[in-house]
Amino acid sequence: MLVTTHTLIASTVAIKTGNPWIYIPFAAVEHFLLDMLPHFGKGPLLKRRNFQIATLLDAIAGISLFFFLVSKTGFPIYMLFFIDFLAGWPDLVWLLDSDRSSRFAKFHKKIQKFESPAGIVVEIGINLVCLYLIFK
Repeated sequence: MLVTTHTLIASTVAIKTGNPWIYIPFAAVEHFLLDMLPHFGKGPLLKRRNFQIATLLDAIAGISLFFFLVSKTGFPIYMLFFIDFLAGWPDLVWLLDSDRSSRFAKFHKKIQKFESPAGIVVEIGINLVCLYLIFK
């Protein structure tokens, strides 16, 4: 799943509940739960070069969304950063693990059973629902 989607889901829960007893634990575990759902990934579209481009675009989208949410919701910037980091750290660790042989990398790959290029439709839907919930 795109990091932007993970962080938007965690941000939505944080902004809508306002309760750190709910949104901090949620942000810490949601990545692993959501990676078990159908989502974007794999396929010929994501060969080495395309994966790098997709990762860069995901990072740009995520950073832009972070600043947009901070400016439009008034949620504390330090807390939103913390929540987004909690939601996204597994992908960062996986990205930095060059040989992908650690137990963590193997576990992270194993839970991604439903990755496919068509999963982008699911992610777009999730992102739209989250934005609707934040701004309704």
